[in-house]
Amino acid sequence: MSWPIALTDFGQFVIQGVAALSMLIAVIVKLGGFSGLGSMWDKLPDGHTHPLVGQWTAGFLTAYIVIKLFEYNGGMWNLAQRYMATDSAPSARRSAGLSAVLYLIWPAVLLFPSVAAAVLMPHVADAQQVYALMAKAYLPAGLVGLTLAGMFSHTMAMASSDANAISAVVTRDILPVVSRRARTMSTQAGLLAARVCTVVFVSISMIVAIEADHFGRVLGIIVALVAAVMGPISIPMLLGLLPAFRRCGPIAAISSWALGLGAYFLLKYDIEPSNQTWLVATPLVTSLVVYVGLGLLKPEPNDEADAIVAAVSSDGPQGAAVQAPAPTAATAD
Repeated sequence: MSWPIALTDFGQFVIQGVAALSMLIAVIVKLGGFSGLGSMWDKLPDGHTHPLVGQWTAGFLTAYIVIKLFEYNGGMWNLAQRYMATDSAPSARRSAGLSAVLYLIWPAVLLFPSVAAAVLMPHVADAQQVYALMAKAYLPAGLVGLTLAGMFSHTMAMASSDANAISAVVTRDILPVVSRRARTMSTQAGLLAARVCTVVFVSISMIVAIEADHFGRVLGIIVALVAAVMGPISIPMLLGLLPAFRRCGPIAAISSWALGLGAYFLLKYDIEPSNQTWLVATPLVTSLVVYVGLGLLKPEPNDEADAIVAAVSSDGPQGAAVQAPAPTAATAD
């Protein structure tokens, strides 16, 4: 699973990198060069640089940062391949360090043109159109096409990475645990199951994209997905790899995921809070409290899990990608 995803993501990053740097240079030139960057901040509308506006409170920002911390460190399955594609724990650490630097710098490169749009294109009412309009106005025709290709390739690469990761996890990790038949299926049957998972995931993604306006548009979808799944999924998965949480077993993990997801749906469709902070923070806090609490109240020591944690924590070659133990016959269907 790992290398195809890694190569796909690297290819789209190269294309997107050329397009984003071209746009950044064009915007800086339009502002009057580097000397115009200082005066740009004085020309921005009041409140344009404030990080907290309206319903986006400090509590929301804090919860969002914590969730993203889990997500970008492997909570999102396709992002975990940056560790799985390495051959040792030190290599995984270097990969994590490079990712951290890129996640710190690259968003500034991508988003700066949109910030400057308030000065260069103050007449544009819809902020979601401003990047495309700036590309059309400031870039040559060839670079406009490259920018479009960069954004398109990034979207497709992310969809491909997610689909490949989800199909691999479902067919290799989930199905063999829940079904005895899946443990003995042939290579051809496993490949067919993975393809079905991929088609289903991509189809659902396309339906959501087509109906984006009904789901709160792009920002609403991102917030909803982050609030609903990232905390409940990533907390048991990542904390379970740390020695401090070795007492937390399957019951704590499943309960943490289920109750965190349930808390989201309860807030979203029953209570309907007016503040986005509650919608984002409640599933995260619920999953964390349940996972840690059950680990303390009902510890589940497991030698196989301890072996995985020890291998992941080591610096030897075995500390990179560790294979999970094969499901035993005692596992329930």
